[in-house]
Amino acid sequence: MKLKPVVAAAALAFASASTLAVGPGNLGTIDNTPISVGNSVPGPLLFDVYTFSLVNPGFLSGIATELELPPVLGLAGFSVVLQDSTFATIGTDTNPADGFMFTGLTAGSYALTFVGLTTGSLGGSYGGAILAQTIPEPETYALMLAGLAAVGFVAMRRRERG
Repeated sequence: MKLKPVVAAAALAFASASTLAVGPGNLGTIDNTPISVGNSVPGPLLFDVYTFSLVNPGFLSGIATELELPPVLGLAGFSVVLQDSTFATIGTDTNPADGFMFTGLTAGSYALTFVGLTTGSLGGSYGGAILAQTIPEPETYALMLAGLAAVGFVAMRRRERG
C-alpha cells in the first residue's frame, strides 16, 4: 500500500472538515435546516458543544464520524449526547458513525455534545451533519384543510355554473 495517496486523502479530508463544517458554538434556530459539523482538537479530550433551539416540536437526526489516520489522528470513545435546557440528558449514541436520532423533542433550547479521547499525535478530528426536523402544529394542518375546502368549494361552484 502506498502511503503518499493515503496521507494526501487524509489531509484533504482534514482540511475540508475544518473549513466547511461549523465548529462548536451556538447554531441558533435550526428547524428543518441541515448543518455540517466538525472540528479538530489537539487533545487530550474532545468536548464540543453545539447549542441550538427548536421553534416547533420535532426530532434531531445526524451522522458523525471520526477521521482516523493512525498514529497522527484518532479518537477513542467517540459519542454524542443530547441535553435539554435544564441539562437533563435526552439521549446518548456511542456510535454516531452509523447515524443517530433523538425523537420527541419539544420547542426549546438544546445542547448537542460530541465527546471522545484523542489518540493521535496531532489529536483527533471528526466531521458530520445534523438535521432538526419539526412537526407542524395542529393549527397548521387545520389552516391547510380549510384552504383545501375553500378551493374545493370554489371548484364545485364553478362546475355548477358552467
